[in-house]
Amino acid sequence: MNDKAILKQVEKRVFHLADKADWQHLTIDQRRLLYEEWTKDPKIGGLLKKMIEPERVRVYLKDTIMGNYSRSKRINIRDLLRSMSIPCRSITKEFVKPQAVICDEVHLFTISDAKDWKVSLLNSFERARERPRTKTNKLFLVNHTSSKFVDIEYRRLIEEAGIRLIVEIVWVT
Repeated sequence: MNDKAILKQVEKRVFHLADKADWQHLTIDQRRLLYEEWTKDPKIGGLLKKMIEPERVRVYLKDTIMGNYSRSKRINIRDLLRSMSIPCRSITKEFVKPQAVICDEVHLFTISDAKDWKVSLLNSFERARERPRTKTNKLFLVNHTSSKFVDIEYRRLIEEAGIRLIVEIVWVT
């Protein structure tokens, strides 16, 4: 089996284990334990050690494989708008980080992980400010069912920041 096939096999196994563990809802400590376990697993870390330096296996798992995993689980803004029956006849402009679209020249919709709310909120504000005709500016926050985001007061803080910057915060489950 060549290196590319091995990497695909390892990635498939890690994706399965991450799904099984409900990765999106794990704490940092729980994730750290899984990284350690996967690094020691002969079918994961053992195979990776044949291709990269042993001390780089954990970093590769975290940055490359789980980076791919996170991207594969990310909600697409177009799909989100469709699922919420939000009309968008034409996309005027698309943004990558954070993911956003301007629909019909006047509606800005942004999607972000809750952990990145500060950067995403500021981006939403700046993008709308650059387009004075903006009528709608919504920031959809996902992956907010753990950590400090379960605290209603913390959510209120985020919503208040949105009000002050004229960005509507929408919690998406």
